[in-house]
Amino acid sequence: MSAFDQNVLHTILAQIDNNLSQGILPVHNGHITKLDDTDVLNCLLLMKQKGLISGDLVTRGTEKTPYRMTNIRLTYLGIRFLKS
Repeated sequence: MSAFDQNVLHTILAQIDNNLSQGILPVHNGHITKLDDTDVLNCLLLMKQKGLISGDLVTRGTEKTPYRMTNIRLTYLGIRFLKS
């Protein structure tokens, strides 16, 4: 993983943690500040596959196109990645 990727992941995890600590529930991809040239939803999907976060994916259409992720929470692995 490149340094840019790690910085983006760290920034997203920090924003999720900040929202959760402020009591904003449920956290969804709309709460995450848009990052330069970064598709936040695809980053969240990657992070979910890597086990850094958990959340519910909302799809639409017959092709089940990802539309939104909600109920985002940090996993233990995500917390460890954030603290490192």
